[in-house]
Amino acid sequence: MSMMEGYPAIAQIMSNHDELAIFRRFKELNMLNLLYSQAEIIHLEAELKSLREVDKSHPERDFHHRDWWSLAYSQEDGNKEQWQKVLEIRKKLEAYNSRLAQQVFLSRLEAPNPYDLAFLRDWFERPNMGNFPLRGPDQEAWNKESETDLLAIRRRSHEDPFSSWFIDTVIPKFHRVFGSRIKKPIPEAPLSEIAHYPEKALLTAVNILGTLIASLLPISSIIILYFITNTVVQLGVAVAFTATFSICLILLTQAKRIEIFAATSAFAAVQVVFVAGNVVVLG
Repeated sequence: MSMMEGYPAIAQIMSNHDELAIFRRFKELNMLNLLYSQAEIIHLEAELKSLREVDKSHPERDFHHRDWWSLAYSQEDGNKEQWQKVLEIRKKLEAYNSRLAQQVFLSRLEAPNPYDLAFLRDWFERPNMGNFPLRGPDQEAWNKESETDLLAIRRRSHEDPFSSWFIDTVIPKFHRVFGSRIKKPIPEAPLSEIAHYPEKALLTAVNILGTLIASLLPISSIIILYFITNTVVQLGVAVAFTATFSICLILLTQAKRIEIFAATSAFAAVQVVFVAGNVVVLG
């Protein structure tokens, strides 16, 4: 089976891996379009106000601002100018509001994960992967100059910094050294070196590792403090373990600052009580 090329190849990898569906936001062009639409409507609004004043001063049309039926369905010459302007503005407003709503939606879409963007760029260049699939100016859509204008349809995000580091740094290095020997490439690109690692399984492994670290830190500090007889050294070790504990909470959890402060305070209190007890016993 021959590999796809060009746009079909890009569409295939993006459809199979949502995190690689990265596109230009065209923020500046969209803002320019909104500004032009806004200016156009403002001019139409001024024209409508002018027609409204003209109708008010006309003896047969001064009731148009109080009677919609006569405004919309009057058959006399000149009577429909105000209503026609209203209909023209209505169409412009529908288009403007639609564009504005689209921009609100686009503004909520996050920028791509840096690793996924780097992978997509690498895929474009490698002979066994994208092999420079595009030839027109749009091949520059994902370059460095456009980086701040890119969005991901489904950004790959992680619960904590440690998970992000483990999945985006450790796993790729593992694949280059060992994984590529045992992991088969993805079916849509059998000649490439792209392999898929289930993210759910990786996150489960990270959560288990984080739980083990969180469980071992308190007991490790107590064991080490137990074998230290110098009070000053005990206090120094307690400070070091407390700092390590708080850093682990920051890196391994999504805890809020107040929750980290409370947990760290409790952990420090346990160590202080242990050190104080040792001082009394030794004394």
